[in-house]
Amino acid sequence: MSSIAQALSFQRILTDSPAVRLLAAKNAPYVLATVAVHFAGAPAPRPASEVYELMAADLAVLRQHGMELPKTPAEYCTDWVRSGWLVRKSGSQRTGELLEPSEDALSALQSVQRWEKPRSAVTASRLESISDALRGLARDTDPDISSRLERLQLERGRLDREIERVSQGDFELPSVEMVSERIEDILTSASSVPADFARVRHEFEVLNRTLRRQLLDPDATYGDVLDEIFTGVDVISNSEAGRSFNGFYSIITDPERSAFIDNWIDQILASEPASQLNQESRMSLRSLIRDMESAGAEVNSVMTGLARSLRHYVASEQFAEDRKMIELIRETRALAADAVQESELSAIHAMETPLQRIGMSIHSVSSIELANPGEEVVEGETAVNEPTSLNVEELMAAVRQSDIDLEQLISSVRDTVTAEGGQATISQVLARHPATQGLGSIVGLLHLGLKYGVPADRMGHVTWKEEEPPQGANHEETRSITRHATIDQYSFDTTSLEEM
Repeated sequence: MSSIAQALSFQRILTDSPAVRLLAAKNAPYVLATVAVHFAGAPAPRPASEVYELMAADLAVLRQHGMELPKTPAEYCTDWVRSGWLVRKSGSQRTGELLEPSEDALSALQSVQRWEKPRSAVTASRLESISDALRGLARDTDPDISSRLERLQLERGRLDREIERVSQGDFELPSVEMVSERIEDILTSASSVPADFARVRHEFEVLNRTLRRQLLDPDATYGDVLDEIFTGVDVISNSEAGRSFNGFYSIITDPERSAFIDNWIDQILASEPASQLNQESRMSLRSLIRDMESAGAEVNSVMTGLARSLRHYVASEQFAEDRKMIELIRETRALAADAVQESELSAIHAMETPLQRIGMSIHSVSSIELANPGEEVVEGETAVNEPTSLNVEELMAAVRQSDIDLEQLISSVRDTVTAEGGQATISQVLARHPATQGLGSIVGLLHLGLKYGVPADRMGHVTWKEEEPPQGANHEETRSITRHATIDQYSFDTTSLEEM
């Protein structure tokens, strides 16, 4: 490939790759930390509500450390789904919506972790692994019987000599540095498995959509696929991605091999050189197979679920209805094309009949708020509220917050007490001086009565007038309405005037 072609290829990758965009994002540390911590180990889907709760706790701490993170967890996850860093899936009624990291997010995380803890690529154990892999591949692909026998005899001779030395105690344990080196190489190779699992899940989902499109396309040769599905063939499991994953999964879930691997790990961790390993490496090695089994089981569940869903779809009436709908749409397009040719008009010719277009743009079903016609319908008769007693303390609070003219009311009380011979009630005050502030005057007099008056042990009748604004085109002027109320009666005397 020329340098120009290589440059254009790199330009496309840097522009289109979600993994590269993640590494260049402003909030990349927070995104990568969320994927690493809350989707650690086998990155299986988690309920969105659970992820939001964990992220909310993280945001509270990170904001205290000066990181600018203004959005809510739900808003961040929505942005990350659009960017291709998270995958949103429908869950069950119990779990609700699910979230899981995408293949690109896991690849970006793997790169950053490798930069955080760089490991030497030139190690003896890695070269030995490559040599063993090449030797095994050369042996397995050799069609010549004599060369294969010769290679096996050499291997047997080497093993015999090794057995003789070990029986005499002639062997050397690896150093701590060499054990650490080999374990790091093992963990490095295993660190790419989560991203591989995410890639396999994505391939299964793409294959499922492709098969459904092929089945619904009238021009496609879908007969073979239908025959395989009806005869019980799992077309997803038999695909290239399915066969590759099944080969891996069969090894991981083989009880005998898993038992051997667990025993080997126990022996390694119990050895003297391995005791010098850090706690993180020991825990990663201990959970290596378990994490692979969990992630493999999740991918296997996705594969079997898609296969079951595809078989159910083909056997259901929905498949026949979808096929019929596509056929009708194609027939309609064909008739429209024929009509354009017969009328000798362009396909973009303006029609005389106007068509009303809908101006609504729907982005998400959750953003639609349905109107409830019942909310605008008044059912039954208007309820009539019976008169109730008022709380004096509430009235006093209203007085404190109002702009009642208390000076005017005190003047009215003084004038009425003098005119009535040294004692007057609230009703008498209002009879002599009408309520100029409407209900405000009534409340003000009650306030004065509570503070300076004497309870009369009887109820009193008071009236005041309010101005009603004009209603409708036929009412151009305001009109006065007389209000009536029954209140606790208070009386004022000369002592009350002195206290005021």
